[in-house]
This record gives sequence, structure tokens and C-alpha cells, in this order.
Amino acid sequence: MSQSTPLADDAVHTGVLVLADGTVFRGRGIGAIGDSVGEVCFNTSMTGYQEILTDPSYAGQIITFTFPHIGNTGTNIEDIETVTRRRAASSCAPTSPTRPTGAPPRHLDEWLKSYGLIGLAGVDTGG
Repeated sequence: MSQSTPLADDAVHTGVLVLADGTVFRGRGIGAIGDSVGEVCFNTSMTGYQEILTDPSYAGQIITFTFPHIGNTGTNIEDIETVTRRRAASSCAPTSPTRPTGAPPRHLDEWLKSYGLIGLAGVDTGG
């Protein structure tokens, strides 16, 4: 029997992370629509989420960010580690991405879509 975690924010469930043991984490899908399979790993960084998501060393992994403010500085062209989309990682975050402060950064949701990357927000990563 699978367990389910509550949604961390008030968003409607539009995506799930299902572990091999059947545990289900519900959240709100962001970025591209689709599915992804990979090893789940945690990242506790407070900055550098764009570099992490495009770092080839994370290829085939699902990055679970534990910092609640992923996305609040937006994205930009300078912080991309690789331009090969298929090498990028999928992601989960504890809260929905916030609108970036200032301009002209792109919202994380828009950036993920442009790279065909799947994300899941509002996931309770506190265990």
C-alpha cells in the first residue's frame, strides 16, 4: 500500500512522484508536460538551481530541492551549464516557484518548458 504526502501549498494536484516502493508524493506540475524516470537525489543548495538543473553530472536524476524559495531569482542565459536538453535533470521543489524579483529574468516554469524539463512543485520534502 502506498503512502501519500499532503501538498505543501494550496495548489491543485497535477503531478506525482512515485517511488519504487509505491510511495506517492503529490504536487503541482511545472515546466514541460510528460513523465520522467530517474534516481531521486536531494540538493540543499540555497542558490544555483539553474546550474544544478543543467549540470551534466545530474543527467538521469530527479533533483529534489529542499530550499523553499527555488525560482525567486528567475533564470537567465548566463547560468546554463550545458545546452543539451536530454542531459538535464528533472526536479521537485517544496513550494511553487515565486515570480523572479526584478527584470528581465524568466520565471522558472517558463524556463523549464523551454528546455522540455519536467518539474513538480508543492512537494513536502520534509519527510
